Amino acid sequence: MILTELQIEGFRRFSSPVRLEGLGAGLNVLAAPNEAGKSTLLAALRAALTLRHTSKTSVIKGFAPYGGGAPHVGVKFLWKGTACALEKRFLTKSRARFSIGSEIFEGDQAEEKLRDLLGLTEAGKAEAAGLWNALLVGQGESFFQPQLTDAGHASLRDCLEQGVEDATGGAAASAVLARVKDRLGLFQTASTNKPTGRYKQVLEQEQQAREGLARLEARKAALEDDLIALDHARRTLREQENPERRAQDEAALKELRIVRDRVLLLDAEEQKARSVLAAAAAAHDAARLEQEKRQENALRQQQLERECSAAKQTLDAVANQLVKARQKFEACRQQREQAERTHQTCRQQRIAASRFAALAHLQRVVEQEKAIVRRAEAAFTRLEQEEAVLAALRIDEAAIQRIRKAAQAYDQAVTVQAANAPTLVVSLEPDAAQRVSLNGQPCADGETRLTSLTTLRIEGIGQFQIIPARLEQEAAEAQRVMVRTRLDKLLEQVGCPSVADAELGYEAHRQAVVRVAEARAAYGASLPENTALTPEKARQALGLLRQQVAQKEADLAVAQKESSAQQAEALSLTPEQAAAAEEAAAQAAETARQAERAEQAACAMVTTQKEKAEAALHNLVQMVQQLQREDAVRVARETAEALAERALQAQKDQKAAQDKVEQLAQARQDDQPLAVVETGIKRLEQVLDTTRTAITRLREDIRGRETRVRLAEGEGVDEQIAEARRTAERLRLECESCERERAALALLQQTLADAERTQTERYLAPLMRTVQPAFAAVFPSATIGLDAGFSVQSLTRRQTEDFSTLSDGTREQISVLVRLGFAELLYTRQGSSILVLDDALSFSDSLRLERMVDVLAEAATRFQILVLTCRTETAVKLGGRALTLTPMPEFTELR
Repeated sequence: MILTELQIEGFRRFSSPVRLEGLGAGLNVLAAPNEAGKSTLLAALRAALTLRHTSKTSVIKGFAPYGGGAPHVGVKFLWKGTACALEKRFLTKSRARFSIGSEIFEGDQAEEKLRDLLGLTEAGKAEAAGLWNALLVGQGESFFQPQLTDAGHASLRDCLEQGVEDATGGAAASAVLARVKDRLGLFQTASTNKPTGRYKQVLEQEQQAREGLARLEARKAALEDDLIALDHARRTLREQENPERRAQDEAALKELRIVRDRVLLLDAEEQKARSVLAAAAAAHDAARLEQEKRQENALRQQQLERECSAAKQTLDAVANQLVKARQKFEACRQQREQAERTHQTCRQQRIAASRFAALAHLQRVVEQEKAIVRRAEAAFTRLEQEEAVLAALRIDEAAIQRIRKAAQAYDQAVTVQAANAPTLVVSLEPDAAQRVSLNGQPCADGETRLTSLTTLRIEGIGQFQIIPARLEQEAAEAQRVMVRTRLDKLLEQVGCPSVADAELGYEAHRQAVVRVAEARAAYGASLPENTALTPEKARQALGLLRQQVAQKEADLAVAQKESSAQQAEALSLTPEQAAAAEEAAAQAAETARQAERAEQAACAMVTTQKEKAEAALHNLVQMVQQLQREDAVRVARETAEALAERALQAQKDQKAAQDKVEQLAQARQDDQPLAVVETGIKRLEQVLDTTRTAITRLREDIRGRETRVRLAEGEGVDEQIAEARRTAERLRLECESCERERAALALLQQTLADAERTQTERYLAPLMRTVQPAFAAVFPSATIGLDAGFSVQSLTRRQTEDFSTLSDGTREQISVLVRLGFAELLYTRQGSSILVLDDALSFSDSLRLERMVDVLAEAATRFQILVLTCRTETAVKLGGRALTLTPMPEFTELR
């Protein structure tokens, strides 16, 4: 099958008719950008070959153009050298026409004829199926292996020249394998091999029977445990209810309580004796402490009196030092005052000398600024003169520009008038120049523009009047007069008779502007700030300068008047001498002040020492008086004799209390400690309580176990266990039977499947021989593995790799090569084939792409290959026929 023409109309984005041109045998390449309609072309070709024209499915409706309409497809091709044409229109006014040579078929007859020719089968009401669907590879489909329907598998098997029956051992073998699978499906699931159906039900029932038997046996064991525990509980109850044991425990508890009461009484007496002992010891300690305090106060008073005597001597010595320090301080103060008066006199002399020097400097500054004012006044006078000259000139830049523009307009008007005037060209002989005149003047050789009535006179012949075209000359003359009037008016405004005079006046104006700028710059330079001033501020700056000079002259006069009284004294010393004298006086004054401060500090220190001595003496006197008052209070409260007697009595009471405590402790040595007695009482009480609780619990336990034993005897547990064992054994046997049958069926299925696989490998050999050379060209030293469904399962190079684990580029290349193998088989079987690839090999590197191009180019020598791509570089590498999409004025219908 070789496509020679494809045209579509009203198909998705192609609302107008277009045609794919350049189709022919071999490799055909259409390189176009994205959204140019490549995928639409493939969809149209697939629809024409595999879809019925009467179909109304959603797929067909999706072919409708964006603006509405009916999809229309026309295909022309060669089939084994015979020209064929196919036309289909979908949705509205649907129709189908198919021609083979001179035969033409329409409608359903055309559809059936096309299917018979291509070997397609009916996949549904609207679509035909077969191997051709795997050869029309749409965009994105090249990443996946071809999904073949049963019709596609049948086509491949036909191409391999072997039927399904031969491949699987005949129809009987296939039927047996199917029945085995169906029977095995009653016992296990097909995907996970888990139990199902009756087998699963028997397994569940067996498990339930075993669980029920286990529960019954556990119940029987619990019943036996209850009988043993019941006997033990009855013996324990009899032991706990023994009256002699109970009486012994109660007697022991009573005896321990009597001992506890006696110990508590002894504890109380001992606590009382210890309290008396503590009180006696406290009284004795208090009396002894009071005696010690009175002795300490007496010793402290003697020590403080000695310290008071020493403090008085220290105070007298410090008072003498203070008198001497104050005398020295007064002498230093008088010396400091004398030095400061001397420093003040020297300072006034230095100020007077500095003021006289400053006055002389100010006088020099005033003279300098007067000179600056005189220069500025001269520069300002020149500036005013130049500005007056400039103001007298009437032609400035704007005026000369207006005059120049008017003069240019006048020259243009004269030129236009001359251009519109006729030209008189005169060429006279030498002896005829005196006999020819023009407007009464001798006529010269050359050209003359005639803008008005002109009289040409030739002596001996007559005169000629030359009248120019009146209308054109009048318009040109009016324009010239108007422009001349405007020019004369501008010249009159500036007072110039001609344009040349105006140019001279402008030149004078320009030079005056330069002189004014120079005068203004000179005036600005004469000012102290040396800044450029505007004409308005020039006069203000000069007035301000004059005011400043006048103010300084007034200040100078006032300063001279004030310093006249001190001038005589200031003239006797220079400023440097006066400053040196002031510095020496200042140093002497500072030395006197430092001496005064030193004496003042010494005086302050002695004063501080005196104050500290007075404070220390005062504190000592206060402390002696305080101790004397405390002694008086103690004696008034209790005399020394009474205190000694109280201390002796307290010592006797403490001795008696200590003897009493020792007697009580000796009496308690024969009794147990109170804590031990209390622990024994609690233990016996707990034993009695535990016994009562145990008796109650044992009675309840005995009643419960007796009840369970009576119930079990009535239910017949042994009979139930025997029945459960028979049921579990029956289910076990049935389960083993199902397991044996399942294993046999699984083994039979595996055996039949292995046999089918062996036969499949045998009939796949032609396909492997067809596909393997192309694979070897792209993947050197590699082999592929196919399954019975014609899908690639693995790629073996150094090791076997599963197809799903390969990279996207490798899987895409393998998928394209598999389709290429299908096309080779179809070509071998039918003598005609085709392969269409839309944007395939997108993930191929440069080396793999070159290998794939070589493989496709080699296959294109046997059947047609159509490549649609958006990559220009891929199209260049492929070579082949270059296809183009060309708009058509109208769709060419099949007749």
